[in-house]
Amino acid sequence: MSRRRSTRRLLVGPIVVALLAGCAAGAGTTPAPAARAPASLPSKVVATPTPAAAVTPTPAPTPSVVVASDVAYESANPVLTPGVLDVYAPAKAGPWPVVVMLHGGGNNKGDLSEHARKVADLGFVVFSATWGAGGVGSTGLPSYEQLLAAQSQSACAVAFARAHAAEYGGDPATLIVFGHSAGANMGASVAFARPEPTAGCLGGTTLGAIDALVTWEGDWMAMDPRVPWDGAITADPRIMDGYTPWKHLAEHKDLKVVMLVSEHPGVERQVPDQTAIDSFLAVRDPSGDLRRQLDANGAFADGIFDVVELQQLLFSILEAQGNPVSLDVMPDSSHEYIGGGGWKVFLAAFPKAAAKG
Repeated sequence: MSRRRSTRRLLVGPIVVALLAGCAAGAGTTPAPAARAPASLPSKVVATPTPAAAVTPTPAPTPSVVVASDVAYESANPVLTPGVLDVYAPAKAGPWPVVVMLHGGGNNKGDLSEHARKVADLGFVVFSATWGAGGVGSTGLPSYEQLLAAQSQSACAVAFARAHAAEYGGDPATLIVFGHSAGANMGASVAFARPEPTAGCLGGTTLGAIDALVTWEGDWMAMDPRVPWDGAITADPRIMDGYTPWKHLAEHKDLKVVMLVSEHPGVERQVPDQTAIDSFLAVRDPSGDLRRQLDANGAFADGIFDVVELQQLLFSILEAQGNPVSLDVMPDSSHEYIGGGGWKVFLAAFPKAAAKG
């Protein structure tokens, strides 16, 4: 996405011209003049070359964002691989609001490198953390204990960002948590369930206040039909509590939430069969409460139940209980990719989350 720019240098070298003059004696009948002492010959002329035009190297542009990579935020973790993060900080002096980014499935903070850099360029210090390495957030089926460990690890990343924000020009007085897909689940769990950071957290064991949550399509009901969650949830219903923050929503009615959905979330997230929907909800929503709310929102009117309906469900719950919440659509974007006009909506979410009042 970058464009290369080439420069040409014109080097001008000296041109030295030597003019040599000689005397010739004319032949004729006129008597030769009296002999004279020969004139002294001039000494050899050495031309001093004009130096080439001085060329001042073009200085490299000062980066607008400075990146520190693979900063450890845990000293140990008995369940998961100790976490590391990348810090994207504006080159100009702050203090700047702080954002903690949690990637989606795949355990790769690099998936959000472009997102983090663009947000930092707006005037935020961004801590983009790897979390859940060891099965959580990937295509594997995590246990309830792994889910709780992933929540604590994500909370540790937030605690570390708060404790070390000032070192990178950040102001921890405004702290925003962002998550994509499975990372949105972890971000919401950190913001609403408020787990304790891991014992090996290098940011301390206190989570502290979170000012806003920004989510991009969390799988709030562990809904991905590509993964057989039904069996895992049937075997251990606590997995739903470990994966989603539903029962904690009412505990934080003042939390600001900015929700993002894609214009084209992707067919791999859809369950286009009513029987499949019924089976899906029977396991994930045994009380029927969420099913009734989904139906009231018109989630099943088109015969398709996908990740966007889950965002609408969460939005309606938060709006009804009084949270300052918004739901914005990113055009030209999918569940995995932001394109075209989607970037404008995505980037606008962070100033909106940081705004006071």
